[in-house]
Amino acid sequence: MTANSTHVLHAMMTTRPASIVRGEGVYLYDDTGKRYIDGSSGPITCSLGHGHPEMAEALMEQMGRVAYVYRLDFTTPVLEEAAAKVSEATNGWMDKVFFVSGGSEATESAVKLARKYHMERGEPGRYKVISRWLSYHGMTMGALAWSGMPGRRAEFGPYLLETGHIAPAYCYRCWFGREPGRCGLECAHALEREILLQGPQTVAAFIAEPVSGMGLCAAHPPDEYWGVIRDICDRYGVLLILDEVMTGFGRTGKWFAYMHSGVKPDILALGKGLGGGYFPLGAAAVTAEIADAIAKGSGSFTAGHTWAANPMGAAVVSRTIDVLRRDQLVERAAELGLYLGQKLGTLADHPLVGDIRGRGLMWGVELVGDKKTKEPCDPGKKLYQHLAAECIRQGLYLLTSGGCDQGRAGDILMLAPPFIAAREHIDEIVGILGRVLNTLTER
Repeated sequence: MTANSTHVLHAMMTTRPASIVRGEGVYLYDDTGKRYIDGSSGPITCSLGHGHPEMAEALMEQMGRVAYVYRLDFTTPVLEEAAAKVSEATNGWMDKVFFVSGGSEATESAVKLARKYHMERGEPGRYKVISRWLSYHGMTMGALAWSGMPGRRAEFGPYLLETGHIAPAYCYRCWFGREPGRCGLECAHALEREILLQGPQTVAAFIAEPVSGMGLCAAHPPDEYWGVIRDICDRYGVLLILDEVMTGFGRTGKWFAYMHSGVKPDILALGKGLGGGYFPLGAAAVTAEIADAIAKGSGSFTAGHTWAANPMGAAVVSRTIDVLRRDQLVERAAELGLYLGQKLGTLADHPLVGDIRGRGLMWGVELVGDKKTKEPCDPGKKLYQHLAAECIRQGLYLLTSGGCDQGRAGDILMLAPPFIAAREHIDEIVGILGRVLNTLTER
């Protein structure tokens, strides 16, 4: 079938992607029988791997009971159970959970909850959301406005409300020209300056990814960064929203990435691994303080969606958490992540490899044209796209991105295999990646 003979509006409209007919463990199989190893868990979503029998069972069981009720008028036992398990996974820090259909809805719901909190406390002037450049919080208009990826924002700029971005926590290309460990965490202190410039009385929240997603592919600051951020937020009454859509539920080797620093957010945006890759899911979770303020004020939060709090999604959440706990997959992600980092280290001397960074089973590799100067490759060549295509040809699926060098250039890739992967799968992934890098160098 040619690209023009399909009625699907594919992302790349002049080509037709491989048609996947089956998934098993860490592998995907297309309609020709070709096998691909999933090096990034889809878009860092399928943490439990493909074809997990318990997930199909959970969906079927719940579908047999009730597949849909509207959250404004009903609840279900499975929804109550899922919310309790999410709260338990945060060690009780998050008290209430609002389930939605994906990560973009989750970040937008998180911001709406922050806005609602300030209104209930008599501060309706607080509406601005500060975020970081080269961040990514979703493709709906609000989430895209807070995102900081120039390439993804460009076409929709006229629709985006701008309320302030600060420099990213990006040690490899520090925007302040500093060296890690001797920097004074200027990227964190930049938040205070932006709050003052915006007017503290107008700022509702600061939203950030604990470990960067596709904007910077696994770049993350030292843990001390978050202590500075927390202090600044508290000083000016600004809520801290952590976007853990990608990092939540074990991806970084802990249940949530914020647990590495011990600094607790006011609101969590969740998605992707929340359902192990088996249902379209997202959630915004809030502390008891946030929930109580709303409950004692208007007593309502009606900013919902048709499929919010869906019982089938709740069943998947509940079973995913059960499997993560029973099979100790969060601990496995920490252990296997160390091995992945070591294996990637064998590529450090490759002429195209500038930086390798990551945490748990979430690792990024940044490619450069000159290792000494860190000069990116020619952006016109779109190396990241050629790399992704060559990986597919050689049987490896992974995520790639461009524009990490202030939007003008920069090629990066993300490796984040399912938690069920074994060491031999890591060897296979890194082995193929090494061959692909050699192929690109020869070209």
